[in-house]
Amino acid sequence: MMSRREVVAAGVLGTLATTAAAPVSADAAQSPTPESTAITRGLANLTSELNELNRLVTQGMVAPSLSVGLVGNVKSRIELYLKTSGKFPEFCDVGTSVFFEVYDWHVRHQQQIQITRMADQRMMIQFLFTQLILRWENESTYIGTPFDK
Repeated sequence: MMSRREVVAAGVLGTLATTAAAPVSADAAQSPTPESTAITRGLANLTSELNELNRLVTQGMVAPSLSVGLVGNVKSRIELYLKTSGKFPEFCDVGTSVFFEVYDWHVRHQQQIQITRMADQRMMIQFLFTQLILRWENESTYIGTPFDK
């Protein structure tokens, strides 16, 4: 019977012996074989599939939360206003990406979407108890300071 140390040492020494016994020329080391190309392609596909799986699991675990992404930033601004004034703000200016993410949040959670057009042709969407006013001239991730009339 062989001990664990002998098995490990034999494996390491056997690997080193076969590597040293078969010297590789510089041309052979640089030219990819069909097998190595297939392995590289397979690993790249595996990496992309694992990244997609990670994204889906994260989205499934975190999506119901109001604390993620731009919706979480809007909620934080509204919370700050609520803490300082004791009431929800009536309005808050947002950029296009924020507006669409709030819209997507309503669709994802099957909430009623209340979008209205103002007199100056701006769009507003109701989020919690606040009207978010679309400001397309600002940066797409812009979130303004909440305010009342």
